[in-house]
Amino acid sequence: MRVNTQNIKSWLRLIFTGAATIAFVFINSSLAFAQSVEKTETSQQAKQPENALELARAAVAKPGEKPKAPETGKILGDYSVTSSMEVGYRFENTRGNREKYLSDVNVRDGLRVFDYSLDMRSISGQSLLFDALRADVANAGGDQSQYFSLRADKTRVYKFDGTVRQFNFFRVLPTFALNEHNFDLRQQVSDFNLKLFPQRPVRINLAYGRSMAKGPFSTTYDIERDEFPITGTMRWEANDYRLGADVTYHRWDFFVEQMYRNFRNDTEYSQPPGTNIGNQTTNFTTLTFFDRDSPARSRALVTRGSLRGNLTSRVHLALRALHGDEKLDVTQFETPLGIDFNNRNVLSRSIVATGRAKRPSNTVDAVLTYDIAEHVSVSESFRYTAYRVGGDVTSLDQSVRRPATGPPQTLSTSAFDDHQIDLASIWNTVQIQFSLGPKFSANAGWRATHRDVTLREFGSEDETETQNTNTFISGLRFRPTKRANFFFDVESGSSDNAFVRINPLDFRRFRVRTNVQATDKLSFNATFVATDRANPTRFVENDSDLRSVSLAAFWQPNARLWLTGGYEYEHLFSTADIAFFISNVLNQGRSRYYARLNFVFTDVRLALTKRLDMLLVYRYVQDRGAPSQLSGATGPNDFITTYPLKRHNPEVRLAYRFSNHFTGNLSYRHYSYNERDRAIEDYRSNILTTSVRWTF
Repeated sequence: MRVNTQNIKSWLRLIFTGAATIAFVFINSSLAFAQSVEKTETSQQAKQPENALELARAAVAKPGEKPKAPETGKILGDYSVTSSMEVGYRFENTRGNREKYLSDVNVRDGLRVFDYSLDMRSISGQSLLFDALRADVANAGGDQSQYFSLRADKTRVYKFDGTVRQFNFFRVLPTFALNEHNFDLRQQVSDFNLKLFPQRPVRINLAYGRSMAKGPFSTTYDIERDEFPITGTMRWEANDYRLGADVTYHRWDFFVEQMYRNFRNDTEYSQPPGTNIGNQTTNFTTLTFFDRDSPARSRALVTRGSLRGNLTSRVHLALRALHGDEKLDVTQFETPLGIDFNNRNVLSRSIVATGRAKRPSNTVDAVLTYDIAEHVSVSESFRYTAYRVGGDVTSLDQSVRRPATGPPQTLSTSAFDDHQIDLASIWNTVQIQFSLGPKFSANAGWRATHRDVTLREFGSEDETETQNTNTFISGLRFRPTKRANFFFDVESGSSDNAFVRINPLDFRRFRVRTNVQATDKLSFNATFVATDRANPTRFVENDSDLRSVSLAAFWQPNARLWLTGGYEYEHLFSTADIAFFISNVLNQGRSRYYARLNFVFTDVRLALTKRLDMLLVYRYVQDRGAPSQLSGATGPNDFITTYPLKRHNPEVRLAYRFSNHFTGNLSYRHYSYNERDRAIEDYRSNILTTSVRWTF
């Protein structure tokens, strides 16, 4: 038997590369992902579809033929294989408010696997384990997010798709809520889906999903008429198990699935060592010890199904239904010690509470479409949603307190609280669609909603609320030539976005879009949006007006130059009536918010030589805040809110292709952040990244 040593070496190299990548990924549990100059395609990467085509031609070449050899990729046995890997190191230097920088960018020093991919496709379609396999890794190493995926399929046998995403969520803002609500969490979301017999009339679906988060955070605790900063450790996870089937029968598609979800939360709260005097420093209240455990357990069963097909050649039906049954059990153990509001030492205090909740729900969606004529159709969309949230909480508070004079006092209180929410809502939309070939199409319709909400509380009278809304919707598309498209749509009416006490919002939204292909190498896009909202609720009278304009262009005169850029302007004004107390005296006024945001961007790829690419990215954001001269009278209790800032982000990268299989990269990114009224949050950051990319 003749052994092809070259194929063996290639297989070993691929296996070693994949194993090294996976090992590096799991050892380093965090990753950076950002759409920046580091992710922009080089001219060689842009040619990958051509290389894949040449590789496919080489795979099916007849004896004696000499197809063009692709620059990358190999034929290994029965597989056409391409693979690439980019590894590098990032250097970061920040001056100014590093915590604000990490909250915005969160890019740090360290070794990274910026990209890894492996693509294998069977030539004959008769391979034993899989006909196609694709593995991807993006930005493994130490920044905001990371991504891993594996896809494999075998014709008529299975299709597998698995993804794992990890995120580092950091938020520490010194000017927000006295810097007492911050997070440094590690999060992960995983999804694994297996479809058996994907090309057969009956397909079986198996799936598993997991979400989790853990890490330290800070928050506040309200007790004895004061608020105290405390710390905590978050730990929660949710696991989903799904089993279902897809069935095709006589041109009808059926789907049914059963899901079971298990959720657990073991977050803990505590106080750092020492005396905590709280945010109100003029009273007696202090906190010397605090500990809280709040274990929560939840279980859910969700059944859903759908069908889709044609009742006749002109009548089409799509129907979905979902039933859910969720249960939650919570127990809280809490021990605070210190001095209470009346200047009594709290010798011991124990708070124990247990709670439970249940939420059955039902949702039905139906869409019926009737083709009146070849270019005219009418559709009816209906949605019914109903759920009930019922639960109760039982608590016991026992404490021993020593006053300034006299013996200790023992206090004990217990409470029972029971609530229930019932909601039923109906959405109904009727639309008519009209088209005249590819040049013109239009639609118009009416959306109506009805909602009933009932709040029940133990020992109190029920509170009920009924709301009805109506909205007109329309749109059109006009294509006068093959190179120009114009779109217009409008919605006007009321929207229902709160349970009780708040009236539906009156709103009107216009949007105009156009895209023009001026030449084969130059195109333009433009969009204008106007949105007005008004809350007619008494004592609120909240209004907001948004205007947005965006322009973008794309130009690629030849294979050596690629350029895109654009500009967007947003103007937002919002006002609302407010009420507040000073020394127990009611004051009334208005809150007014202004935003005047400018955003400029450009991306450039320039092939300086056949081997050297230069890639440029530029982002500029400016919010000018409130105008210098405000329209309308302002009173002593009126508050003007604005958030003027500037953010400047230029990036540049040089990519040199030493060979068809090896490319070196050097990139630089700069972030400059300035707030006009809060210089404490300003920062400057420089990020230098070096990497090498192998393509096999």
